Amino acid sequence: MKISSGMWDEIKAHLNGQFIGPTEACWKIFEFNMHGELPTVQHLPIHLPNEHYVNFHAHQTVNEVLARQDVEKTQLTTWFDYNFVHDDGLGLTYWQFPQYYTWDAKVKSWHPRQRAKVIGRMYFVSPSKGEQFFLRLLLTIFEGEKSWEHLRT
Repeated sequence: MKISSGMWDEIKAHLNGQFIGPTEACWKIFEFNMHGELPTVQHLPIHLPNEHYVNFHAHQTVNEVLARQDVEKTQLTTWFDYNFVHDDGLGLTYWQFPQYYTWDAKVKSWHPRQRAKVIGRMYFVSPSKGEQFFLRLLLTIFEGEKSWEHLRT
């Protein structure tokens, strides 16, 4: 008997003591995709000014990280920049923006979408986070904000 990749996963799960129910077992035996989301969901970060995450390598110094040109660019800040320069996205909130625009992670910029719909989902923020929670509320309501100051007023 030839063991398929789905059955091999079942064997490894059994050996590791993981429980797999009968429906999931059948799904894996027939080698169906376990995860598939249509339309695609794009997660949108929420952060206060100058409080975003920055990725770096262990060998880099702080000055090297801060000297990068794209260190200040996030999806939220480039959404502000796009709305400041272009008028075509002014009628969209931050979470609606990915339906009509794509995020290019290499260049860190938004471009008009050519095909395939995407749903934008902002990360959850607890009310105990204070300003960040209220920022999330403002981003769900106001359309086409051009800067942090524009959002506040």
